[in-house]
Amino acid sequence: MDQEKIGKFIAKLRKDHNMTQQELADRLNVTDRAVSHWENGRRFPDVSLFKPICEIFDISVNELISGETLAQDEIVEKSDEHIIHTLHDREKQQRKSKIIIGMLLLSMIVLITIVIVSIQNKYPKIDLYNFTISPADSDKPYTLTKVFSHHNRNIYFYGIDSALFYDLKENYYPVVDALKHDQTTLDKVQDYLEKQAEYENVEISMLYDGGTTIYKKAGMTVIYCNTTNGNHDVYIGNSEMLDHLNGQYCGHEENPNQSYIRTYQVISSVINKDNPGFNDVLLEQNNGERGSVIISNTYLLIPGKTYEFSFLTFDQFDDTIENIFQYSTLLKVIETDKSKEDYINDSIIVNDIFDHGEELNDLEHVTMTIKNGTLTKRGATIMILDLSGNQYMYGSDFRLDKKENGIWHELENQCDNCVFNSMAYGPDLNGWLQFDIDWEKMYGNLSNGQYRIVKSALSSKENCHETKCHHYYLSVEFTID
Repeated sequence: MDQEKIGKFIAKLRKDHNMTQQELADRLNVTDRAVSHWENGRRFPDVSLFKPICEIFDISVNELISGETLAQDEIVEKSDEHIIHTLHDREKQQRKSKIIIGMLLLSMIVLITIVIVSIQNKYPKIDLYNFTISPADSDKPYTLTKVFSHHNRNIYFYGIDSALFYDLKENYYPVVDALKHDQTTLDKVQDYLEKQAEYENVEISMLYDGGTTIYKKAGMTVIYCNTTNGNHDVYIGNSEMLDHLNGQYCGHEENPNQSYIRTYQVISSVINKDNPGFNDVLLEQNNGERGSVIISNTYLLIPGKTYEFSFLTFDQFDDTIENIFQYSTLLKVIETDKSKEDYINDSIIVNDIFDHGEELNDLEHVTMTIKNGTLTKRGATIMILDLSGNQYMYGSDFRLDKKENGIWHELENQCDNCVFNSMAYGPDLNGWLQFDIDWEKMYGNLSNGQYRIVKSALSSKENCHETKCHHYYLSVEFTID
């Protein structure tokens, strides 16, 4: 299609119809300037205007596109030419569009590559070689601060201004920035700490709360939480962080009783055959009781000396040497000139199981009840029916537990100098044994609630000292309202 020829044809038709450019423009709803551009061959009418132009001048579309008046026999021929031209133009336009799209895609790829390379140069992957902290001002009180959340894990700082990663070339990267820009991951950092522990540059402790791990290194403490409640937070702090937080991390509530001290004398210490990194240690406490435990040989324990052992726990267990080392985390060991009398029987409030580990009412053919009409807020009379054939002996000892939130708790004893008679009582010929219990002096008058009396028994067939014999326990529950 010849744009200039078509323009001259439109101008001739307009003049033949005695129309001005403005009149033609008005009929086509365009400007007179648009008509002028057509007639001068600078522009081509929009396809949507072909039909209105042909109707105004009483010509066919083929004649408009041809730029001349056609005889009837030429219309079909020109129509075929126009179709062929149109197809050629479409192919050329498609090729041109593909070229343009290809160039745009190539430009985008180049641009993205430049951006990626730029980011990689600015935030390179870190081959972790060292991990350090910058302590906070010691004149100001330390606070626990949440600094970042990363993949559903909160990261906290305590007693530090910043923490830095170093690569093999001694380039350093702030921890928060490095994690934000995926230069490394928290899992890779933990792998680094584990590897450092193999080189004995890092000390590792485990908490019995599901698998929380504590790493200590050159004045720095790092905690990777892994609790039964699904907490996976990370804490980075100074060497005092554990002592100051009082257990308030990894979703645990603050409780100073979760940290405690025991003082033991080391009787013997030998290398563990299965694991040379640990020693089999025999410890003794003030009452003469001993316990065999396994302790890392990073602690230098000399037989005959006395040490303070600092522990942390989130568990519950009976208070024995073996249980303490099995269910608590040993934080530190310090040689002391104190005697082993000190701290040994410090109560572990958070650890206390108020059943004391015993199986209640496990005596066959023995039951305990409260005598009808004797229960008051101050005391009661209990009746023991023993049909075992005099297999057991009983003393005057007892304790009171109270049930709160579904858990039994031993009541606090208000009497410091109260003692019980020895285990010397047996049932009568009919198997009955009666005790009048007045608990007011030991526990005071009871408030409303659910309680139980717990008494112990010894086997009459055992020839042993009372403290070394196996104890059996009976209980009876009652309600004060």
